[in-house]
Amino acid sequence: MDRINTILQSEYGIVAKDISPAIGGCAALAYKVDSEQGTYFLKVYEKQKSGTAAILEKLNLCMAVASWLENNTRLHGRINAPLLTKQGDVRAETQDNAYLLFTYIDGITPRFTPLTIYQQEELAEIVGELHRHGEDMPFDFSSVQETYEIPCAVLMKTPPKPESILYRHYNMLMRAIDRVHRLAEKVKAESLPFVLCHTDIHGWNLMQSEKMILIDWETIRFAPTEADLYTFWGDWYLGGANWVSYWDTFLPVYQRLRPEYAVREEILRFYQLRRHFEEVDDFYREYLYDDITEEKKHEIISCLERECTILNTLIQQ
Repeated sequence: MDRINTILQSEYGIVAKDISPAIGGCAALAYKVDSEQGTYFLKVYEKQKSGTAAILEKLNLCMAVASWLENNTRLHGRINAPLLTKQGDVRAETQDNAYLLFTYIDGITPRFTPLTIYQQEELAEIVGELHRHGEDMPFDFSSVQETYEIPCAVLMKTPPKPESILYRHYNMLMRAIDRVHRLAEKVKAESLPFVLCHTDIHGWNLMQSEKMILIDWETIRFAPTEADLYTFWGDWYLGGANWVSYWDTFLPVYQRLRPEYAVREEILRFYQLRRHFEEVDDFYREYLYDDITEEKKHEIISCLERECTILNTLIQQ
């Protein structure tokens, strides 16, 4: 913890009394920091991990966007934005790691429990307000603009060897990639308006405090609304072990805020399928390129099997 103490003092002027591991996501380690100044949540991105470079490339923009939304919209108090360093930067950095610091949210992450009706309505209000923004914001979104690319498509151009963990799924994955490419062409042809999207809404990225708070803004995208709405359509929503549909509750609340929205199932299907390819791509790259334990390898294999099973089911619908 000495490195973290040094960063907190030199970059934020915070003297920690206690630093303890906290529940984080796949992209970063997480810590709870207790100090005289208050309680904080610290995210640490390890630069040697295979997926970190792509996150760090866009991290400053993503965090600046979160700060703008917090300070200029009705999302104030409904999202988390980073605290700035003493130099006014959104992140601190060393040769090995990058750091984001947030005020600690005293609440519960509903990652293993279904959302209540009231929570679903709260979340619909957050997403509806978020999608009112994009063109009105003082940012260049070209680096996060939707391109409809398919993760894993490049990785799958070369058939995996028989000993590969994806070998027996290769033919199915190629059929699924072809399906998603055809959907992408249809979506492109519609020239849909773009809005600011979070793109990673699920139980792990929510905090229930006095209000529902949407966290983890590292994957923002300037895209059609369906880049977020697919989460609630069908049985996709992931709240940990619970795969349920919130569409019937979500959609009426969302349409009250954005009455111009009309359901476009092919676009929702595109984003649903592509999300599973993102999962396959992330897990497979971690397995191939990161220094991981045997236990982690078995966990990744299990996750890949799950994602391939889901993809196989979806492309047959």
